[in-house]
Amino acid sequence: MSEQQAPEPSRALVWERVKKAAQAFHDHHKERGTSKLISHDSELSPQYVSDWKSERSPIPMTTLAKLASLYGVNMGYLAGYTDDPEPRVSKDDAQDGATMVELVELAIKKSDRPVDAGMATTLCSIALSMLRSGESRATILGTLIFEAESQSGHDKPPSNGR
Repeated sequence: MSEQQAPEPSRALVWERVKKAAQAFHDHHKERGTSKLISHDSELSPQYVSDWKSERSPIPMTTLAKLASLYGVNMGYLAGYTDDPEPRVSKDDAQDGATMVELVELAIKKSDRPVDAGMATTLCSIALSMLRSGESRATILGTLIFEAESQSGHDKPPSNGR
């Protein structure tokens, strides 16, 4: 049984937790207007947030990390994996984690080569180390793209239109 993964939390549970955390953070305890606050906090369109509310799409982990950091709650709580809302890391560490995920996802999108899970983990480690040493986002992103392209897919050259 240890090889089985725990079931993914329902989208309804995740939405409810994000909504309650946003309401508490903004001291806004009405249903009306909460989606707009979450849209502003996540820097995403109201339609995108509406899709979460109606359970048409899941909330991306990068967005959950960002919201958890902003709202001062545990990301695992927002994601529905724990019932404890207390954050396990400092707000700065949570912000670094959210930024790291954002930069790694962007680097993977911009890379000309496929990135496997092992390389993604390496990129996360590099990004976190560079963030903690005060490097700029642009420098980190450039480094991550370089690493992704130079270390993954060694056996297959990038396509150059030939």
